Amino acid sequence: VLFCDIREFSAVSERLGPAQTMEWISGVLNPLSDEVAEGGGVLVDYVGDELMAMWGAPSAQPDHAVLACRTAQRMVAAIPRINERWGSVIGGPTRFGIGINSASARVGNTGSTRKFKYGPLGNGVNLASRVQGATKYLRVDAIITGSTRRLLDASYLVRRLCTVRVVNIAEPVELFELDCGAAPRRDELFPRYDEALAAFEAGNFS
Repeated sequence: VLFCDIREFSAVSERLGPAQTMEWISGVLNPLSDEVAEGGGVLVDYVGDELMAMWGAPSAQPDHAVLACRTAQRMVAAIPRINERWGSVIGGPTRFGIGINSASARVGNTGSTRKFKYGPLGNGVNLASRVQGATKYLRVDAIITGSTRRLLDASYLVRRLCTVRVVNIAEPVELFELDCGAAPRRDELFPRYDEALAAFEAGNFS
């Protein structure tokens, strides 16, 4: 499951007004949605300024974690062309945060008898949403959980950020930054950061 949330939506919408906000949000969500479709994902929902997508249903996709992470990387790569179109309109860059988690979920009608809504339901979905929220505090574009990390091969560069306990979920969760090509010297610095974090956790402060 992938959640993508646009940053500073309220502040931008206050400046633009309702009509122009609709144009801007559509102009951002359209290319991001295209990347989901290109990556074999299912667009589950839009909630205001947030996009939700999933892989692995309705058809099985054994490489669901890889597909989701590739999609996240392409979403981040789309930022320059989004800013080229909308930067002058909103008075600055468009930013967003992406959270990805891999877990079992019940997929089907998560709506009601009055309104059908196809999508996933379960703790793993809630966790993906919380992970997306963590991008604000950890100041990175895309975060994946340990369960997603374990489904990727060594070609994916990640940086272990921390182990956290999120709201209403008992088990601690490992969080990793997914490299989206924006970090300078990342091939060198990501492994060094891992070494430093391990030393810190072991109390080896020197």
